[in-house]
Amino acid sequence: MFADLCHFYQMSFIARDLDRATEALSRRFGITRFRRRQSAPWLETAHAWSADAMIEVMLIGEGAPALYAGYTPEDPAAIRLHHHGYRVADEAGWAAIERRVADAGLEAPMKGAAMNGDLRFLYVDTRRELGLYSEFVMLGGSAAGLYDDVPRN
Repeated sequence: MFADLCHFYQMSFIARDLDRATEALSRRFGITRFRRRQSAPWLETAHAWSADAMIEVMLIGEGAPALYAGYTPEDPAAIRLHHHGYRVADEAGWAAIERRVADAGLEAPMKGAAMNGDLRFLYVDTRRELGLYSEFVMLGGSAAGLYDDVPRN
């Protein structure tokens, strides 16, 4: 439905303890270097490239949107898959994604823009079909280099 408009780039997980989760990823899978950020008052993230895929581990706090509820694992070292991320290259692709989501009757529980509109994101509820959410991201202008400092493992 979307493969001609975007490409897969990210697996995003939720953790109970960001330190313990990233330590476990390091020990078990050799993902040793992360970029950490406080992305919102309710969200701290750790990002790392593993080959051509980005790993995102999120620590979700109080005040987070409802789509994150119920994903935090009990084990502080564990992570739970929340969404796959797809990059959209341009305005035409973004408009097409929005049309296809609407035409398919899919719910989009979170949509927004940041960095003066240079970063756009759209979470689509694909849990019935895929078992997880799908996030579409378009980066341009000042957001084009947003992931440039994410370490490669």
